[in-house]
Amino acid sequence: MRVRFKPTPVQRFELLARLARLQQPDVALKIVRTVSGADFNPATAHCTVQSIHSDRFVVRVQARAQTGEERGYALKVYSDDFGRKVWEYSRALVEHNPPSESGLCLPIHYLPLERMLVFPWVDGLFLSEIVDEPKPDLLRLAAKVAAKLHCLNIISDAPTTVQMMVDETRARNDRLRNRWPETAPIIEPLMAALDDVSTGLSPADPAPVHGDMAAGQFLWTGKRLVLLDLDMFGYADPAYDAGHFLAQLERRCLFDPTLPAHAWHWLACFRDAYLKAVPQVSPRNVSFYRGLTLTRKIYTICRIKPEEWPQMIPQLARRALAALREVASPADTQQDACAK
Repeated sequence: MRVRFKPTPVQRFELLARLARLQQPDVALKIVRTVSGADFNPATAHCTVQSIHSDRFVVRVQARAQTGEERGYALKVYSDDFGRKVWEYSRALVEHNPPSESGLCLPIHYLPLERMLVFPWVDGLFLSEIVDEPKPDLLRLAAKVAAKLHCLNIISDAPTTVQMMVDETRARNDRLRNRWPETAPIIEPLMAALDDVSTGLSPADPAPVHGDMAAGQFLWTGKRLVLLDLDMFGYADPAYDAGHFLAQLERRCLFDPTLPAHAWHWLACFRDAYLKAVPQVSPRNVSFYRGLTLTRKIYTICRIKPEEWPQMIPQLARRALAALREVASPADTQQDACAK
């Protein structure tokens, strides 16, 4: 599982140069012609930057043939050769991912000289943007998509262990305390709880994991629910993905005043459907990874909410500690674990 990759200054410079080049329609058109196949001959291309990170970017290309036919592509370019690893993993997943069903959105080409993955463009709404009546059913469907991934007999990488995740969280919290020393009284009890319960988790066979599973990674087309972005893929306890998803949803419910009052019940929709689909996954482990993810997000809150974090992180810390306490709770206590 790839975490905390920081490109070098040279890699960042080259990435930005590739971005500037790829926004030129003639360059994008040449790439699209390379990957489109004999049944589509694009004549024009319109480029739109979709996202930019320090180590990657995504450009949408809408190509149009002289016949009027249009096709959309997502061009994802990396600062290093990590895209090749994503491509190799994706090839192992292809046979398990029929395009007519809900599931992973996989690349259709990899261009090594460009360090580029090419995806079909998928139109739709992110699951995180949907807050009305379909939400509970879509969360249950998302749980089934996650369960399907976790049941695949694919070894994607060396296993990421519990201790590795705890160590990474500790390193993140060390950076947090160095930058915001006043957070230490909040962070230290959480790290002590993580250390205490991490040694008593239920045994778990590693499985393919998404690594960054959240409502914002699912796209609803109106017919299919598509899971995007394999940049954090790995091989670990599948409870990690479920716990991460729940923690991200919990954080949204905690801090987004625009959500309906019943939004807290969304957590149970996903959790119950997931555990029903994969009963071999430990509910205790899901709670642990929920608490671990909430603990990690304290750093995120401090970084992106410099004026609001003193009011926000005590609330997040309480939720994280409650999740970690559930690890030692009887199973029946955990039935209402996601209630507000």
